[in-house]
Amino acid sequence: MFELKGVVPPIVTPLNPDETVDEAGLERQLQRLIRAGVHGIYFLGSTGEQPALRDAEKVRAIRAAKRVISGRVPLIVGTMAGSTARALDNIRAAEKAGADAVAVTPPHYYPSGGAEEQLAHYRTCAAGTGLPVVIYNIPSTTKVMLAPDTMARIADIRNIAGVKDSSGDFGHFLRVLGLLRERSGFGCLVGSPVLAGAAILYGADGVVPGIANVDPQVMLEVYAAAKAGDLAALPALQQRVHKLMGLSAFGPNIVCLKTALELMGICRAHTTGPMQPLSADKREGLARVLRELELL
Repeated sequence: MFELKGVVPPIVTPLNPDETVDEAGLERQLQRLIRAGVHGIYFLGSTGEQPALRDAEKVRAIRAAKRVISGRVPLIVGTMAGSTARALDNIRAAEKAGADAVAVTPPHYYPSGGAEEQLAHYRTCAAGTGLPVVIYNIPSTTKVMLAPDTMARIADIRNIAGVKDSSGDFGHFLRVLGLLRERSGFGCLVGSPVLAGAAILYGADGVVPGIANVDPQVMLEVYAAAKAGDLAALPALQQRVHKLMGLSAFGPNIVCLKTALELMGICRAHTTGPMQPLSADKREGLARVLRELELL
């Protein structure tokens, strides 16, 4: 049975210079995350460059990830698109390639016109698959903030299994949590690493932290401490989380995460165009932070 809980990193998609999937780099990254003890893999999300990758490479990446994971943890695949029909295409491709669940945003580019359009979108997407569907609220990219009461209505749809809230608005997430945390078999995950400890103390089921690509251990420790109500342990862990979040000060978040992983010997820093690599000075600044955190 699918459960949405714990630390579920939104993994980067390692790439070759021609933007094909670097399967060896992907395997190294997946293996180290699973060995660390993560509870699931959030694949082809925003951090995974899903909107920018070519369709054939997305399918290839899902198949490669499925082979490496081999059922050890759930594989949740992002299926974001600009319309319901295109989202359905992505969902069916993900299902065929081996996803265990799919994450669905409201359509991007043309912002949805309100709750009824959003409900229609999720009803159609859920009806088009036998997989569990995760509501993905990320207003920074979709230009739509799903309202808590709308999410509660979406959660009534068959096979809607949880929510990942990447709004960064803690008050908003607490309202969502208040409406949805008592639902049997429904998981409420927060997207912001800096909010993870507090969110889990309030009853969240877990976190989808981009920085876990670099340091999964600290997010696993935050999760464990918050689940145990260990308030003495959380402040020091929170400080490390803040330092890790500082990696994105050197450039676009995806570029910084991949550069960190390249410096750590896991995969190369190639991204989808037109994103550019870090300058030598910024790369050295990022390396300095990694050394301070004893990750290099």
